[in-house]
Amino acid sequence: MNVRSNPSFRTGAAGAACMIAGAILAPGAFSQQTRPATLPETVVTADRTEVPAERVSATVTVITAAEIERRQLRTLGDALRTVPGTASIQSGGPGKGTSVFLRGGNANHTLVLVDGVRAGDPSLINGAPNFAHFLLDNVDRIEIVRGPMSTLWGSDAIGGVINLVTRKGSGPLKAAAFGELGSYGTFNAGAGVQGAEGRFNYNVAMQATATRGFSSVPERFSPGIANEPDGYSNVSFNGRLGFDVSDNFQLSLFSRVGWSHTEYDAFLSEDPNLRERARQVSQRLQADWQLLDGKWKQTFGLSFLQVNRRDTDGFDEINFDPFSPDARNRGRRWQFDWKNDVRFSEQFGVVFGIDAERTSLRARSTFNFGFPPNSVDQSTHTIGGYLNARWTPTEALSLTVGGRLENHKDFGTAATWRVGATYAFKESGTRLHAALGTAFKAPSLDQLYLDFPAFGFLANPDLKPERSIGGEIGIDQTLWGDRVKVGVTLFRNHIRDLIVSTGCGVACTTLTNAGKARTQGVEASLEIWPWETLSFRVDYTFTDARDRTTNEPLVRRPRHAIDVSAGWKPLPGWTLGAELAHRSGRTDRDFSQFPSPITHLEAYSVLRFTTSYDVSDGVRLFGRVENVTDKHYDEPLGFRTPRLSAFAGVRLTL
Repeated sequence: MNVRSNPSFRTGAAGAACMIAGAILAPGAFSQQTRPATLPETVVTADRTEVPAERVSATVTVITAAEIERRQLRTLGDALRTVPGTASIQSGGPGKGTSVFLRGGNANHTLVLVDGVRAGDPSLINGAPNFAHFLLDNVDRIEIVRGPMSTLWGSDAIGGVINLVTRKGSGPLKAAAFGELGSYGTFNAGAGVQGAEGRFNYNVAMQATATRGFSSVPERFSPGIANEPDGYSNVSFNGRLGFDVSDNFQLSLFSRVGWSHTEYDAFLSEDPNLRERARQVSQRLQADWQLLDGKWKQTFGLSFLQVNRRDTDGFDEINFDPFSPDARNRGRRWQFDWKNDVRFSEQFGVVFGIDAERTSLRARSTFNFGFPPNSVDQSTHTIGGYLNARWTPTEALSLTVGGRLENHKDFGTAATWRVGATYAFKESGTRLHAALGTAFKAPSLDQLYLDFPAFGFLANPDLKPERSIGGEIGIDQTLWGDRVKVGVTLFRNHIRDLIVSTGCGVACTTLTNAGKARTQGVEASLEIWPWETLSFRVDYTFTDARDRTTNEPLVRRPRHAIDVSAGWKPLPGWTLGAELAHRSGRTDRDFSQFPSPITHLEAYSVLRFTTSYDVSDGVRLFGRVENVTDKHYDEPLGFRTPRLSAFAGVRLTL
């Protein structure tokens, strides 16, 4: 690729390329992470309470704030790309629809939490969030728990749970800001302050991104038509305020507001006027109360989420969509939760509580060519109770068992359960873990109520939840004084009552619970720290996900995923890094043909480099190069991916 002739490069990006290229010439120039001691010692999401990581029966990956900064991750979709058992698929450039498939499940089989608020988008047909809209600069940690987790978290958690936690302010006032320029006319920036004063703590931040972007349509699908870039902008504000009313009672307010503007194309066709404007508001008021010298901890939470989206398409000579030129959707969710964490002794404790939720959808679409408008204004509510017990009879053995009953206004009651165990051989550094459980996914309001009679599509208010049973068994081994870590986990899940269309001619008709699927595979990892300043990591995931009715593979889940990373700190304050991602065994449906056959996609490998240097206390320069080899590939079929690109910036702290 000729960098000079590529208009997507900007001055700042070219500077980054030069800076990183110089770093790469140094021998061993790699960076990913330092010693394992930097990783958290406890995990919260897997048991809905703090548990030492070695006693968690589920498979968990934790991405810390330090790793987010070191790897220069900008969105949640970026962060999840290299997590074992996770496929993050983006339909085009920045801001475009990004779906996550956890252990081969569907895109809406993963529960996403942001500071305790369920972040699934009630305004979308499958209820899943767009992972590309979540900016990460003020995130303290991301916990990814894989496996069925509905017992503790309710609907959606068939594949697992992704939990984003914002930093809590502490100590004297601290301020930070960063700015970044890069390819495709990209500008990223953020700033925030945090600290504590007496009984009051605070953390307030702003992040923004804007990019000219690039066309999502591959050139082979638009011969003779000039590709026009699809821009994207996002401005987000978030805050976490806390007040210690007393030594055993605390109040917290979590707030997040974001605006995004996304230009995108019709499938396989350039459309310069198709765009989406969205606003998301997320609020949570939380009270934490400790009783009996901390042995009984109660948490009360009241949460609110609202997503407003408007998709419009004006007339143009290239592409005119007759179906939905103006669609307005508003999804809203109120949520109340009450959690009790009771420790009867050092060996035995229980977590139990109640979750209640009300979700509503208001949607209206207008059409061309005389089709009547379509609208819906519906709501539903659920209430559920859960109990999870943990028994640690010895220092080596830990056992968990739990159950949940949840009542949904439309389909009735769903019951789930989960059991898990871990056993550690301290002398040899070996840990065994296993879990088995059930989960469910409630139908979305779109699936229950939103009809399109003009096109022969009818929703089904009699839909039942999708259900699953799944388990895993694994082993973790440490060697060489904890400088080598090896882990292997086998998993298998059976999903039934999947919501599918009963038939498709010119248009689809009624939805029904007729589908079933099986996912199984292996997650393996190897971490090596030969020296304090040098690290290597390799992750491999094999996923076999199939439709049990047709025996066809479930699309957009790569059969083989390999991620290799390495890190080196050659001098104090200087960090170098490299990551290689390889995907093969990919399939997708070819919607350019009828009746949309499954086709195999070619394998691809993508290389990225990162570097940062602390010029002085509080001043850090950083840069990265993405897709170093300028690989051309479709992620989902029919959507372009970023080419060779570079970024550079500065971060200031005081």
